[in-house]
Amino acid sequence: MGSPEIFHIIVEYIVIIIEIIVAVVVAAIVIITLANLVQLLLSKIRKERRQVYVRKIVARMLRGLLIALDFLIAADLLQTILDPTLEETAGFALIVVLRILLSWSLSKEIEMSANEELNTRYLNTCFRKVFHSSTRQQ
Repeated sequence: MGSPEIFHIIVEYIVIIIEIIVAVVVAAIVIITLANLVQLLLSKIRKERRQVYVRKIVARMLRGLLIALDFLIAADLLQTILDPTLEETAGFALIVVLRILLSWSLSKEIEMSANEELNTRYLNTCFRKVFHSSTRQQ
């Protein structure tokens, strides 16, 4: 057994380990997200506040999924290093493009969620100032 074969076996095991870790992380993210959502639904928080918490929970879930996706791309890259045929490289390129598009989409969702939260806070602050100043004048 030569050096290239050992390298090939080691990289295969690394890819498998990365994929297992990603699967465990994604499962944990889903379980934690569901638990948080159930806990939120059972709480006695007003509907308006509940929506803010739901956005935070979803944003946290999306961030975790983005990290997991990055690790899957790394595993795919390692796998392609092992079998650098034209078909494998083309398949890898397609997978990476799809995952990058998904990653971009998820990051935009996180960004929009953060902007909505900032806008909501700003509007609530403005409303309180206007309401507070109008009650003082009366």
